[in-house]
Amino acid sequence: MLKQKIILNFSSRIFVRFMQIAAGIVVARIAGPTVLGTVAFGTAYVGMFNFLSGLGLGGAHIKLVSEERDLGKCIATYIRLKFFSTSFFIAAVVLFFLYQKYILNVNFESDVHQYVIFISLAVCSIQSFLNIPERTFAAKIEMAKHTLPQVSRMIIHHILRIILVLLGFKALALAMSNLFAIVVSIPLVLYLFRGYPFASYDKELAKQYIKIAAPLIVSAISLSLMMSVDKVLLQFFSDSEQVGYFTAGFVLGSLLLIVQGIGGIFFPLFSKAIAQNNSEYIKDKVNKWERFIFIFMMPVVLFATIYADSIILFVLGEKYIHSIAVMRVINIAILIRVLLTPYGNILTGKGLFLLVAKLEILNLILLSGTLVLFIHPDLLNLKAAGAAFSRLAVNLFSGILFVYFARQKLSIIKQVNNLKFVVFGAVNFLAAFVLYNHFISVWGNSFRLLFPLLYFPATYSSLILLRWIRKEDLEMLKALIDLKKMKQYIGSELKG
Repeated sequence: MLKQKIILNFSSRIFVRFMQIAAGIVVARIAGPTVLGTVAFGTAYVGMFNFLSGLGLGGAHIKLVSEERDLGKCIATYIRLKFFSTSFFIAAVVLFFLYQKYILNVNFESDVHQYVIFISLAVCSIQSFLNIPERTFAAKIEMAKHTLPQVSRMIIHHILRIILVLLGFKALALAMSNLFAIVVSIPLVLYLFRGYPFASYDKELAKQYIKIAAPLIVSAISLSLMMSVDKVLLQFFSDSEQVGYFTAGFVLGSLLLIVQGIGGIFFPLFSKAIAQNNSEYIKDKVNKWERFIFIFMMPVVLFATIYADSIILFVLGEKYIHSIAVMRVINIAILIRVLLTPYGNILTGKGLFLLVAKLEILNLILLSGTLVLFIHPDLLNLKAAGAAFSRLAVNLFSGILFVYFARQKLSIIKQVNNLKFVVFGAVNFLAAFVLYNHFISVWGNSFRLLFPLLYFPATYSSLILLRWIRKEDLEMLKALIDLKKMKQYIGSELKG
């Protein structure tokens, strides 16, 4: 059933991502970049502290449960630790906000920005507690239970966003839609969590949680800041409009993140395989992951990168012309990040959390430094595009480091099997980009409509002629639409 677990995760993320993009297009076109930027800023402001709500305990919970420790004791211990971490998170956000406002006398752009911050705080606090069952589902690789509440929540949220913006509401109401959606999802999560064992708090087990979580805290700090600091610095170095341009380009350019969550399955799988000394299993999964990305996802990402100007102008309009560069750079940045996902999970699966923490700190330092260089008004002042270039630099740097150390720690994956696809992708992109821009200047908008009909047949015909697409690759694609097996898997897990 592993294939169905991966496919369910993948298909649900496709659905959610397209809903997010559709809702984002409506909000962006009607509300404008300033409203979009206001909501993004409030979410990012709270997100900088989100590591405090977890303190690395989620990763520790997945590792301990995946190692088949006493589930009842794990859940009870995780709940108590989670209560303290979430309380600490709430206090930190409130105190920092008060310190900024009344001690440092920081002037926020508007009162709405402040309201959105506290609405986002409520959303993150509730999500922190919902992580208890969701992390348990992830540890048990019960992807139907893990996915269903998240998809339901996103459906409610994005439908509400569209309705509210069509009715003329602005940033405050859009933020409230997220709060409403997460509150409504609580009964469903609790229902799916019924029947799980619940024992007493175990002091010795808590020490193991803390021991595993300690280095993960550093990673959590780095990841929380890395997800938020670009939008926060954009707000303070420029304004909400630039945050809106960056957010719009990021949303449209991050389609490949639909497969990022699939990589999360690797953590418990690799942890178990390493415990069983089954390195061949890991090698096989890494190779299949890379082939899947190179064959089925890379051509789509490269097309979207070339075609970004047409996509932005068509779906958002000329007022978002500054988002074109953002989308193009973010596409490549996320392709690198997703492609190399398994290598980070090899390190965490081997329990090398301290090494991962050190690498994440380096990433955060690089991100902060390049952000200041690229977007500070007294330096390069590239604004939204500068934030995107900063993301690209960090993803490339961290990807190289994770691959290097993963191959040092697990020598069986040292072989380079898929380098030919990298070369093919580079040649494909450069040739298509040059031809696209040339014929746009000659034939105008008529070629915009023709380009997709030329690009995909030419790309996949080349792969077939080179005999780089194998029978098992097509079987993998066929499995994506095997609805009968998917129905059996979901039914068996939910009944179980």
